[in-house]
Amino acid sequence: MSSSSRIAVLLRVVLLPLGLIGATVAGLGSYFEANDDMALAWLFSGVIAAKPVASVPLYFHGYGHVLSAAYAAQPAVPWFGLLLGVGLSVATVLVFAVLDHWLRARWRGVAGVGALVLFFGLAWLEHWLWFSYVRVGLLLAGAGMLFAAQRPGRRGPLAVGLAVLLAAWLMRPSLAMMGFGAALPAAWWLAGSWRRAAPVLLGGATVLALATAVATFQQTPTEAHTQARDRYFARILDFDQLQPQPRSTADSLGTAAVSLWLMGDSTLVNEALCQRAYRFDAPNFYGREVPAKLRVRAGLLVRDYFPVLLALGATALAVWRQRKRNVAVDFWLVQAAYVGALAFLAGVLKLPPRLELPLLDFWLLANLIYVRRPAAAGRGDIPGPVAAERTFPLWWLRGAALLACGTVALYGVKTWHRHQVLSAERRRHEAALSVLRRRGAGAVRIVAGPNDFLKSLSPFRAYAVGPGPVLLLSGWPSHDASQTRLRRALSGTADQTECLRRLARLPTYSAPPRALWVLTPETARWLARRFRFDGAPMLLYPEGAPLANDTALAARVYHIQPWPEH
Repeated sequence: MSSSSRIAVLLRVVLLPLGLIGATVAGLGSYFEANDDMALAWLFSGVIAAKPVASVPLYFHGYGHVLSAAYAAQPAVPWFGLLLGVGLSVATVLVFAVLDHWLRARWRGVAGVGALVLFFGLAWLEHWLWFSYVRVGLLLAGAGMLFAAQRPGRRGPLAVGLAVLLAAWLMRPSLAMMGFGAALPAAWWLAGSWRRAAPVLLGGATVLALATAVATFQQTPTEAHTQARDRYFARILDFDQLQPQPRSTADSLGTAAVSLWLMGDSTLVNEALCQRAYRFDAPNFYGREVPAKLRVRAGLLVRDYFPVLLALGATALAVWRQRKRNVAVDFWLVQAAYVGALAFLAGVLKLPPRLELPLLDFWLLANLIYVRRPAAAGRGDIPGPVAAERTFPLWWLRGAALLACGTVALYGVKTWHRHQVLSAERRRHEAALSVLRRRGAGAVRIVAGPNDFLKSLSPFRAYAVGPGPVLLLSGWPSHDASQTRLRRALSGTADQTECLRRLARLPTYSAPPRALWVLTPETARWLARRFRFDGAPMLLYPEGAPLANDTALAARVYHIQPWPEH
């Protein structure tokens, strides 16, 4: 390859995607899709812990030590978002490298660049607009496998692919495994045969197996217990598989706490509660829940990702027309596999957008590669489609071009609308954080319920609510081991109820208050029930207006004091 060709490839594969990323973040912004990302950033930075947390059981193995040290040195830098941004940039560049290599022999110059830009705008831009560590881990794993499979027999690309896969596994093992599985068909068709793809696929499977074995061997009993409890919580809150069947007042309090994501009270909310007070009703789940979930997700799928669905339909039509004399069994089996996987995730488990679009992207990449791969006859491989013949009439091509233009325009309007919604939501949530920081400066902030204010925040901005500690009672971090240490540091006891009772004795009318309670009405009522259950009731009553003008938050500052004796 000449030097000018290398420069052209560098421009298309590296500078073009980085330019598109910069334009997206600068023009549309970037917003956390879920509250989990910001909660993890606050754990690693020590906002909701006694000090920066270096390790959490399920996420960011190894990364946590680097992040906690970085936050300790420079707390004003958004290290968590920057780490994810680097990971997503690597995934983007690798996918552009795969597409550019695939396009180079067909569309050169402006046409090839236009195809890359179109792919980014319709199938990739959302990953940067609606930011999530889930997208990063899944896309990293799949992109690494595709990059290595496209260059079979070369050690350098194989090393890059396996290293990227391991980096995704360290973020969260299940994401790396899902990304590896989603990229299998495209990796197979890129390599040209199972034999040529074997080093990549076997290498990837070996990396995942060894990493999982090492992690299992090093797992502590506490981490194993936390993971078992997380699986129960996921079945209850994420997958809607288990329904509450409380048998006592304590069980009723525990199931109510779980429904409000109040998971830090280990006396009530524990693995024994999940086993005792919940049951799986198979007829109801498979007869009612699964069909209802599938209907909802199918509608959202069409609404949110119609450009990708149209592209998938076009590739399927192209294969059908090109293979009139050959049924292309391998292609249609792969289509059925993707449909089945998406249906299983949507109906039995959970399929949020942060999982949905990455899976659709790998499906689309696989179909594009299949449509244009060269015939493999004579090599003992499964035959690919023959060179495309011009079998479509001119009127059909014009109609397809008109449909494509309409799709691009409609998706552009939809993306701009999502940007407006997310930016408005971010402003409201930043205002809520500002109130929390201003009113609770120097105080212990006890926050329960309004976890949605962590959504839609910018991943590339550090959000501090200090000075002063924050005790977050709701959400996944509320049962992390770091919360036990924080409660002990704040009150001298690790028990959540006793800790809250001691914090309730701190004055709330001083300037500034020594304890600031930020609760939703539902969590305030649950806390009142919890205190009564222990025989030491507390009176909770709200003060002033809600924390933010957002009905999704509905959080207020509450005062709390012992119930007056008569």
